[in-house]
Amino acid sequence: MKQKLFLAAMAAIAMTSCSNDETLEINTGTERAIDFRTAMATRAIETTISNLDSFYVTAFNENIINAPYFKDLKFKKREENSTIFVSEDKYYYPGDGTNLTFYAYAPSAEELGSGSNLEIDNTIKNLTLKGFSPADSIPDQVDFIATKTTGNNKNNVDSVPLVFKHCLSQIEIKAIQQNPNNSYSFEIKGVRIAQAISKGDFDFTAFASESESESGWNLSAYTDKQIYTYEFDEPKDMAQGASLMDKCGGAMLIPQQLTAWDVVNNKENTRKGAYISLLLKITTKDGALVYPFKEDAEAGKEYAWAAIPVDTKWEAGKKYVYRLNFANGAGYVDPEEDTNKGKPILDGEVKFDVEVTDWESHDYTGNMENGEITEDLDETDTEDPWGGE
Repeated sequence: MKQKLFLAAMAAIAMTSCSNDETLEINTGTERAIDFRTAMATRAIETTISNLDSFYVTAFNENIINAPYFKDLKFKKREENSTIFVSEDKYYYPGDGTNLTFYAYAPSAEELGSGSNLEIDNTIKNLTLKGFSPADSIPDQVDFIATKTTGNNKNNVDSVPLVFKHCLSQIEIKAIQQNPNNSYSFEIKGVRIAQAISKGDFDFTAFASESESESGWNLSAYTDKQIYTYEFDEPKDMAQGASLMDKCGGAMLIPQQLTAWDVVNNKENTRKGAYISLLLKITTKDGALVYPFKEDAEAGKEYAWAAIPVDTKWEAGKKYVYRLNFANGAGYVDPEEDTNKGKPILDGEVKFDVEVTDWESHDYTGNMENGEITEDLDETDTEDPWGGE
């Protein structure tokens, strides 16, 4: 598999993708209520069987075209530490073997955020979440899991497997000083993920298809972009290899192809290119303030935002860990700052240490000076593709 990474900032970026799923089973029978039982724990650290207290199900009967069999029915754990999920209102399979189609999801549309609503198409037995938008504040964002399956009383007497998948992309940001430049000290007070499309429609049937390229998301009706922010109570020291989202786990954002901020030709970012930004204070080892720049510091600003353009393609159900290495630079003045938009914060030699790790754990590192890396992730190839020093 060949992949091109286009990077145009004085920082290093690494991405980690992982497969996240959740498997449950439906206990069924001619005279038994439809209940849900866990079958396999997830590999994710977000929504898991252990912390999933409830989910919602909408069901269709293939022979009924004017209404769902039931809608937005809540299933809760029967008791603490139980693997059985039950509903307060009991429903049963039709006795004639008619198929039921189940759409399961968590949390509810209401809990996912204002503006989200479920639309039901009884004719084609489909469910769509319309107008979903993640919370502006990263710690307030929630994981969204969903799945689709079918069952009936004849073929599924024992159980029907129900495999939950994570519908969003999780974004985590870390900061390191690999081969640290001991001349500078970096303090981080917050993170931003800027200019991602902020709203979309989610098609449950498309998401549940076997096509690996089908995320279920349709963003064509929406153009608004958002800056997602997380500011810390206390600053973090980059020299200690700061994990910047240890309390919230990471952002939960809509899968999409990012278009990077063109820092050369569009410094003020009027085209709303994407970037990651850190709220920074940079000092020399003797305590002299380097960033924020003098005019901002004199105006009372203790920290200022430093941005790194990104053009990642986020996919549903994957986690992306951006490891920003400021050993050789500190990015550019965030275009949301009042002055010096797009100006390099530490001018000089630009080098990148880039680590790309997918779920199969292919690890490569190397230096890059010209803004482009072509990476060959052949599983049998152990040679450093950059001819490392």
